[in-house]
Amino acid sequence: MTDVGTERSSVGWLPSEFGRTDVSAVVGGTAWVLAVAVADLDAIQRAVSLAVLVVVPLGMGMAATPAFEGAARRWYTAAVLGQPVAGLLVLASFLLPSGGLGPALAAVPWVAVTGALGVTAITRVRDRGLWPLSETLIDAGFAYAIVGAGALVLHHLGITLWFDPVIVFLTAIHFHFAGFMLPVLTGLAGRALGDRVGLGPGFRSLAAVVLLGPAFIAVGISFSPVVEVLAVGGFTVAVGALGGYIVLRVAPGRPPAQRVLVSVSALALPVSMVLALGYGVSTFAGFGLRIPIGTMVSLHGSLNAYWFALVGAVGWRLAVPRAARVE
Repeated sequence: MTDVGTERSSVGWLPSEFGRTDVSAVVGGTAWVLAVAVADLDAIQRAVSLAVLVVVPLGMGMAATPAFEGAARRWYTAAVLGQPVAGLLVLASFLLPSGGLGPALAAVPWVAVTGALGVTAITRVRDRGLWPLSETLIDAGFAYAIVGAGALVLHHLGITLWFDPVIVFLTAIHFHFAGFMLPVLTGLAGRALGDRVGLGPGFRSLAAVVLLGPAFIAVGISFSPVVEVLAVGGFTVAVGALGGYIVLRVAPGRPPAQRVLVSVSALALPVSMVLALGYGVSTFAGFGLRIPIGTMVSLHGSLNAYWFALVGAVGWRLAVPRAARVE
C-alpha cells in the first residue's frame, strides 16, 4: 500500500487538511500531556480530552486520503479548521469551575465541529452511495461523533434526562471511541483489504455490527434493558472477533512497524470487550463481577482509549491506505 505523506494545498505554503490534522494532533497531544500533569482530571475527562485533541484529528486526516471532493470537501475543511480551537476548549471545559454555564459554553464549538463532520458524511453518502463499505464505515464514524459532543454539553449542563449522571458522561466517551474511532479504523482496515475486489462475508458481517451497534446500544440504554443486553452482547462479541480478524487478515499485509502497532491495537479489543461483557451480564443478572463502575471505566476505557484508539491511530498513520475511487 502507498505510504501517504502530507499533501500540499493550493493556498501557498499552507499544508492540506491532512497536514493540518497532523499538526493539530501534535499540538493537542502536548496540551493533553501538560493538562494531565498539572490538573486533577479524572479518567473520563482524560479520555475525552485525548479523543478531541489527538485521536479525532488523526482519524479525520486519515479518512480524507485522498482528499474529499465537492461539497463534502467544504464541510470537512470547516471541521478541520475548527477542530484545534474546539478541542482545546473541550479541555478547558474540564478545567473551569463546574456548576456554571462556562464549561457547557466551552464545549459547544465541539458540537459545531462534529456537526460539520456529520454533514460531510451525509454528503459523501449522497454522492457515492453505500459502497465501498470501508467508506461507509468512515462516514458512520463521522456521523456518530456529534452524539458524543452533545452528551458532553448535556453533562456540563447537568441535564441527565432519565439517566444516571454518569451514563451521560460515559455516552460522551463511548461515541468518541466506539462511535467515531472504531468505524474509522475499521474502514481503514477495509481499505487495506482492497475494496476493488470486494470484501469477504466475514468482514462484511463484522462491519455491519460496527456500523449499527452503537445505535442499537443507545436505543437499549434509553428504552429497554433487554435490548441493551442483547445489543451490548452482540456488539462486544463482534468487536472482539474484529480484533482477531485484523491481527490475522489485515496486519500481515502491512509494513513491519505498522503491523506491530495495528496488531497491538487490535488485540486490545477482545480484552476490553470481555471485561465489558462480563460486567454487563453480572450487573443485569445481579451476580458475578463486583467491580465498582469507576474501576470498570478505568480498565475498559484505558484499553479502548490508549491501546486501541491511540496506538491504532498512530499505527495506521504510518502508511495510510487510500480510498478506492468509485467509477
